[in-house]
Amino acid sequence: MVFYRLTQKYYNKIDIIYVYLVNILGFAIGAKLLSLLSNNIEITIYNFINSGYSFIGGIIGSFLTITLYCKRYKLDLKNIVSNFIVIYPLIYAISKIGCFLNNCCYGIVSINNINYIFPLQLIDSIIMFRLFLILIKQFKHQNKLVIVLFLSMFGSIKFIENFFRYSRNIMMLNLTLEQIVCTIFVVIGLVKMTSTCIKKSKR
Repeated sequence: MVFYRLTQKYYNKIDIIYVYLVNILGFAIGAKLLSLLSNNIEITIYNFINSGYSFIGGIIGSFLTITLYCKRYKLDLKNIVSNFIVIYPLIYAISKIGCFLNNCCYGIVSINNINYIFPLQLIDSIIMFRLFLILIKQFKHQNKLVIVLFLSMFGSIKFIENFFRYSRNIMMLNLTLEQIVCTIFVVIGLVKMTSTCIKKSKR
């Protein structure tokens, strides 16, 4: 509903429905694939169907399929991506409530060699909902930096949050594959933001 409200001024209902369906398909495939890679599980049809989801992978898959769709039907890619980027934190916030009810993705902290479990899912949900409010405010003001704001802030939040997850599959340098991808998000966001600021200053 939020996505529809954001896009109804620019696109007809058919385009909105098709773009959203393509987004769901890309998101599901990307989320499954990165989950398999993160957990070092062989990519087979059985494992693909029965694996969990990686939200970071879903964003990548969504972006790739939306890019292909927009190029195929000559839609404004930047505008479409901006609309999706605004709702990603909202989707994540809602999904983490589901994780809390399902008792998965919880956090753990060690104090004096004693492990304490805490509701990381709810903390995640609150932070991401706040990010959603920040992004939608910037979007309404037609801030062209909404994409780089998302990459920088979402990437930073997920990078830090991952250190407190109960289950972490280390890839390298005590970082998980998701944290490595988040680092790339942050770098892209900061580079783009710096580039935009430099262009504005020259004007």
